[in-house]
Amino acid sequence: MLRNVVVKTIILLMSLAQGESVTALHHDPLLLHASSSGKENSAIVQAAAPAYAKWGRLAVQETAKAYNGAAIVDYKYEGRSQLGQGIVEEKFRLWLNQSGREFGVRVTVSVEVATDTSRGVKFEELRY
Repeated sequence: MLRNVVVKTIILLMSLAQGESVTALHHDPLLLHASSSGKENSAIVQAAAPAYAKWGRLAVQETAKAYNGAAIVDYKYEGRSQLGQGIVEEKFRLWLNQSGREFGVRVTVSVEVATDTSRGVKFEELRY
């Protein structure tokens, strides 16, 4: 249950970063309410979409698949690296909790710039 709440919250935050509206959130009891009254005057939250938002969502989704049963408790964008020949890497650090063990995972998404498509996702568990 907590894992679902955390994943939905992360997806919500990433959606907000893309400029999507929050007016329909009062229909889902697991997410934040945009308005305490649920009336038509619900708050609308919009923000400029960062360039990495699409790849952040993919990183979260693929991490949830790869670490089945783990709760994603934190997320940080680490930056972009140019690999040459129109390929870049978007790097994210996710903090997971699985069976009482907390650990970090660096997720690297390779992107073909010309087509704006993913070429692959790599995971690296971080040791602290």
